[in-house]
Amino acid sequence: MRLTLKKSSTIPLFAECLSPDAFCDKTVSEIGDLKCLHGNRVVTLGDFFRIDEDGPTIEIVGDVSFVRHIGAKMTIGKISIRGDVGMHLGAEMSGGEIIVEGNASDWCGAEMRGGRIHIKGNAGNFLGGAYRGSEIGMNRGTILVTGNAGHECGLRMKRGLISVQGNLGDFAGLHMKGGTLICYGSLGNRTGALMERGTILCYKTPQLLQTFRRNATYNPVWLRFFLNQYREILPVRKEHVEGMYERYSGDITELGKGEILVWVG
Repeated sequence: MRLTLKKSSTIPLFAECLSPDAFCDKTVSEIGDLKCLHGNRVVTLGDFFRIDEDGPTIEIVGDVSFVRHIGAKMTIGKISIRGDVGMHLGAEMSGGEIIVEGNASDWCGAEMRGGRIHIKGNAGNFLGGAYRGSEIGMNRGTILVTGNAGHECGLRMKRGLISVQGNLGDFAGLHMKGGTLICYGSLGNRTGALMERGTILCYKTPQLLQTFRRNATYNPVWLRFFLNQYREILPVRKEHVEGMYERYSGDITELGKGEILVWVG
C-alpha cells in the first residue's frame, strides 16, 4: 500500500488512522475515507494522500513532517516512510516495524510497548520517553537512530533498547528505571540524572554528574552476550566486545542502582 503526499501544510495533521491496524481488511476507497484532524477541522486521509494498492507494507512517500501520530498504537505490520516525519511517530506501539528514511520529530516511540523503530536520519526530543504526568516511558521494544537525537532521550524508560549512533542532547536517561540506552557519539549535560536502574552505554567519555560513583574498570560478561546478540542491528566492533569499560553507579540521590558504562578501549 503506497501513500503519496498530494499537498503539504503548515497546520498539523493528526492521523492516528495511518496504521496497519486501521488499514486491515479495508479497500483503497475505505482507507481514503478514514478521518483525520487537520487543525480543528475533520478531513479524510484521501484529502492529503494519493493511495495506491501495492503490497502488504504501508509506504509513505513525501515530506510528512506536519503529520503526527503515524503508527501510534500499532500492533502489527510495517510502515516505511521515504521522507521526514512528524511528532509522536509509533507512540504507544506494541508490535510491528517502522522505518524512516529521513528525520523524525519529538516524542518518537513515546511509551512504546514493543516493536521496532529505525530512523535513518535524526530524531527529536523525548525519544522513547514518558508523556508528562506518566511514570513509565518506553517499556519494551527497540529504537535505532543512525543520526543524532535530542534532549531527554529515554525519559523514564523501563525496558527495551535505544541505540543512537550520533550525539545525544541533555538529560539522556532522565529518571531511567531500566532498559539499555546506547550512544556512540557525544553525550550532553546531566546524563543519567535521577536514574534509578538500567544501563547507559557510551563510547565517548562524558561529563558525568557528581552523584555517580566509579566502581571498576572491567569487561562485563553480560555485555559480551548482549552485543553479540544484537550484532545484526548495532554497529558492533570487535574492540567493543573485548574492550574494557569504566563502570559508574548512580544516581545516588535516587536508588543508585543504575549504571553508566564508558568504553575505554
